[in-house]
Amino acid sequence: MRERAIVVGSGAGASVTSMVLAHNGWDVVVFEKGPRYIDGWEKPGPITTVFSNDELKFNRSFDQPDPISEPRTFRLKEGGDLTVGVVNPLASVVGGGTTHWDAKIPRFWDIDFSKRSMLGPFPGADIEDWPFDYDEIAPYYERVERLMGAQGDEALIPATTLSHAPGPRGYVMPPGPQQLSSLTVAKGCHALGLHPYPFPSAINSRHHLGRPACNDCGQCSDYGCPIGARIGALAIMQHAVQTGHVVIHADTMVDKVIHDGKRASGVRYVDKRGKRHKMDAKLVVMSCSAIETPRLALLSGLPNPHDRIGRDMMFHNFMDGFGIFTAERMHAYRGRSITQCCEDFADPDYIGARAFATANGIPYFRGGIMEIGGSEDVIGEGTELQFVLDAISGLPGGAVKPFGSTFKTLMRTSLLRDRLAGIDFIGEDLPYASNRVELDPKVKDYRGVPVPRLTYSQGKHEHIASAFYIPLISALLKASGADAVGAALPESIVNGLTGANIPHGAHVMGGMRMGNDPRTSATDGTGKVHGMENVFVADGSVFPSSGAQNPTLTILATALRNATKNFGHGADHLGRRDKDAA
Repeated sequence: MRERAIVVGSGAGASVTSMVLAHNGWDVVVFEKGPRYIDGWEKPGPITTVFSNDELKFNRSFDQPDPISEPRTFRLKEGGDLTVGVVNPLASVVGGGTTHWDAKIPRFWDIDFSKRSMLGPFPGADIEDWPFDYDEIAPYYERVERLMGAQGDEALIPATTLSHAPGPRGYVMPPGPQQLSSLTVAKGCHALGLHPYPFPSAINSRHHLGRPACNDCGQCSDYGCPIGARIGALAIMQHAVQTGHVVIHADTMVDKVIHDGKRASGVRYVDKRGKRHKMDAKLVVMSCSAIETPRLALLSGLPNPHDRIGRDMMFHNFMDGFGIFTAERMHAYRGRSITQCCEDFADPDYIGARAFATANGIPYFRGGIMEIGGSEDVIGEGTELQFVLDAISGLPGGAVKPFGSTFKTLMRTSLLRDRLAGIDFIGEDLPYASNRVELDPKVKDYRGVPVPRLTYSQGKHEHIASAFYIPLISALLKASGADAVGAALPESIVNGLTGANIPHGAHVMGGMRMGNDPRTSATDGTGKVHGMENVFVADGSVFPSSGAQNPTLTILATALRNATKNFGHGADHLGRRDKDAA
């Protein structure tokens, strides 16, 4: 007889864990507090969605928690001013963040898993090695790449990247068409001796396993894919559902793991009508995100003798640069979202980096991966134009509206869309024990459940890294042919213009970090909560470091590694080279 396992959340880590559990004799119940916009998972082939590339839907936050009914609170430091509202607006839907992600899947480097061993401690930071190294996770990377259906070209990956992230890739299709804006900025990279290459991604470049090739509609980031070409982690959840042993309950929030201090017996949940229920289970997996999983752990009163739950929360050290190209239309809003990347700045020994670090009183710093190309979408451009019109008119905001022919003329002549190309820089964010998730003692959501309170500010590493890389980003855009280089700024400054300085990045990690020592970690080396026999974590909250690349592939590979070790090897064949991965 199959035992019941409960998985809380339905995103990347949940998909892998549900698949492995189903293949190892468990009946899996997945709880997702958001709605279900995807159907057709029960059979092979394309899925059915309600996504329509309707920008207005996104701007109404149709896939995100409502900031009024489900707020979060934020402060820069303990005792600081508190802001209530939107913080880290990841999708709250079946599929989690992978419903609207860019599907970029670079691997973390060896440095990321063995940071303390390879680079040493950092003053004021909470640096620890992962409980495994790159060599151990590399086979899981390959299996996940195959399971999702990844595009890429291993032959084009630069030598530096391969030296830090070796091993065969599980790319099952070649890179799709490259954006003009990405190729233009890539030329600037080459001119400065950098090494760009096609961004590995979980987007079909050709028909694959019943799903069509990408039609290059140009609205990947923030939007759901209406044709299922960009499915990624959802392909793994589809496989899990097709076992017949995984059931997904949407619009249902788990607010407590029921336990006796050593073993969980099930969960308590709130349905969409607001009624509370209980469900028994032999196993509970929390996979709610790096904010919501610590929140659930704290709501449940899970063992926390060393106050590690919620600690060491990390975002990424984002920087943004924009260049205007008057001589040529970039069409950066067309096609897949950013098709070229460059990882040279992820090397802590990049030219001049060590000397700059020493001159500023720190032992080292790291940059990260550059997403090169991309621009504003139509609604984003309309918002910018509205800002300009308000400034020109001197009237209250929104009094002058660009409708009809006026709006169309402004859009056609705008420099923002056709003539703009940019660089999104994903820099490493170090773990600091003071950056954490807690329960807010006063603010509750519409269900009456305490909301998460985030305390977060960047440290010396992030500020010095920004000071070093931002001039390089500006120089790169100039070398690419930009006539006017816009502001290359840390995201923290951009956000600070709102007066709140709230991090809005989708990359959030830590809070339930893995480690072998309960004094420095919240979970063990396989994601099991310290002190609990049958409660596990499978999301980015287990990361001991943020890395210098997009995190989703590493969330998937880590979850696959941990699930295989914890729940058996019955799914070992999935994603291997001699099998049709899906």
